[in-house]
Formats: sequence, structure tokens, C-alpha cells
Amino acid sequence: MKISIIGGGIAGCSTAHYLALEGHDVTLFERDSLASHASGFALGGLVPSIGGHPDDPYESLSRYSIGLHKELATQLGGPPGAGELDFLRKPSMMLIRDREEEAMLRQVYSRYAADHSLDIRWLNLGELSHIEARISPDVLGGMYVSEAYEVDPYKLTLALWQSAEQRGARIVNREVLEIGTTDDRVTGVETSDGMIAANAVVVAAGPWSPRMLANLGISMPVMPLKGQIIRLDAPAPPLKVSLWWDDNYATTKSDGLLWAGTTEEDVGFDDGITDAARDLIITSAVEMLPYLEEAELVQQTACLRPITPDRAPIIDAGAGPDGLTIVTGAGRQGIMLGPAMGIAAAALATGTEPPVDVSAFSLARFS
Repeated sequence: MKISIIGGGIAGCSTAHYLALEGHDVTLFERDSLASHASGFALGGLVPSIGGHPDDPYESLSRYSIGLHKELATQLGGPPGAGELDFLRKPSMMLIRDREEEAMLRQVYSRYAADHSLDIRWLNLGELSHIEARISPDVLGGMYVSEAYEVDPYKLTLALWQSAEQRGARIVNREVLEIGTTDDRVTGVETSDGMIAANAVVVAAGPWSPRMLANLGISMPVMPLKGQIIRLDAPAPPLKVSLWWDDNYATTKSDGLLWAGTTEEDVGFDDGITDAARDLIITSAVEMLPYLEEAELVQQTACLRPITPDRAPIIDAGAGPDGLTIVTGAGRQGIMLGPAMGIAAAALATGTEPPVDVSAFSLARFS
């Protein structure tokens, strides 16, 4: 099949990879450059979704996607920990500071403690201190998740595209002006160079997807959610685990810097960095890790994540004309869910059954 993909982020490049593996004729349209938005500036933490129920569709999708990440690390970048994607196992600790948080997280822990595949443990502050002695004494304890990972999102997105390109996929650096249709079926995409025919079209344009679909009469509740991250030159030694609290985190990445974040800002398509966000992130990080008072700011970045009202992605091939597939809206979990979203979108675009159940992620759930 001849398939056009709109969007050069993790969702689009992952879809291209899996389509090209199946021998399809793939063209990817990106008006800027690959991974030039959220997929190139995200943290890349791969922590399985925990909090609802192990059988929840979102949690199942997250576990399946992390499994794909492991496969991709070997296929595209060599053995884990030594490959070109900076993929490595990085246990995660979710920290709590008050009794209400503790009660809520202990309920979560009780639902997952018997799941040995995740290796989840409850640790008090003394036990946490054996892992990271610099955690604030205000911390009461936390939940340790062994089966968590990190990857370089930019390198992963590029590697996915390079894999597709090696199998014949092409990239067109043009803005898509319109999706063509005839008799309620997609016929291709139109750029400033004219209409380029296709049997199927995959829209993976992040927060810009609603604009792309408006001309087809499709209303989609996907909005941009700005997130800012800072990178610090922090006193040694590096953090051996990733630390999470509230909506924030701190972890030492492969570049040797400590990354801390993040904000959630409803500011439309404004992707500029701000002093207010910098100060907010630093204050929160120092509260949890007082030694960061001595750290130096190296870089601050911002990006726009596509977010839906329920914070779950949209993976759908039934919301519009035949041949149209939509894949976007994973918000802060776009990198973690990217491979699963891509393999599912590739299957939907070719009319086959996805290897993972994505029926819960249709656009119709917002109707």
C-alpha cells in the first residue's frame, strides 16, 4: 500500500518504521525537522503506568510499549546499556511527603505488590536513603519500581525513521495543506507542490492534528500542553535511580546532567521558556534534593505535548473517511507509548488487527 504519514515525531516515525518493515510504500510529511518538537525534548523516562488496575487498557498499553522499547533498543541500537539510543534500565522511586499521599500510594502498592514482573517495593526513608542518601529528610517513604527504563527520545525517533528510510520510506519537508478525499475515502495529501496520492493517510501531527482534521469535519479534543525541563550540572555522584514526586522528577541522564521538571502549562502554542518555570522547577527539586542548591543551570527547554481530556492517546481508524488513521494525544507519556501507538497505527492503516488492543482509545469516547 501507498501510505502517507503526517508528522515526524515519535508517533509518526514509529508508524513509518512498522509500515516499512511490512514492505509498504511510505512517505512522511514534516514541515520542520524530525523530532523538532516534543519528541526531541522529552525526558524519555519509561516507567510503566501504575495507579488504576493492572488490566486497565492504558496500563496494558504502557507495558506492551515498554516491551517494544526493549526490542527496539536491540534492533536499532545494540544491546541495552551499550547501544546508540542511550537505552538503559533505570529503576524509579515515587516519593511521598505527607500522610495523605502515603495512604493513596500504599493503596496503589497493595494492588501491584504481587506482580513480580514489575518488582515493586515499599520503602521507608531509611531504606530509600540506602539507595540515595541525599533525599530530603522530609520524605516519608516511597514506592520503588525496578522495571523502569530511560531512552534518548531524539535518538530513538531518528533511529525509527532511519530504519524506515533504509527500507524505502521517503520524507517530504512540506506542510500538509489538506487531506484529499473522494467518495468518503482518502486519496492523498496536498502540499504547496500539489496533491500526492496515497491509499491511506496517518495523522500523527501532535497538537496540530485538530487543524489537519478540521477540513474533514472531524472535531478532536487534543490541545497543546507546554512542559519545561531544566538540565543541571549537579554535584557528583549522579543519581542511580529516577525520582518522581507530584508531577515532578529528577534523574541523571546519559549526558551527565541532572534533568529536572516539569511544568504543565495551558498557554496555547507558546513554546517559549520562562523564568517563572525555571524557578518553580528548581525550587521543587531543591526541596526534594537539597544538595541541588549547589547545582548550576546548563540548559532550559520547552515543548508542546498533545493532550486529551482524559490524558490517554487517540488511536483510531474509524473517525473519518476510509483510509484515515489518527494517532496522537499521549501527553507526557508520548515517548513511552510511542512504539505501541506506532505499531497499532500501522496495523489500522493497512486494515489489519493491531497486536495490542486499542479499542479503548477511539475518538468516539469523547462523543
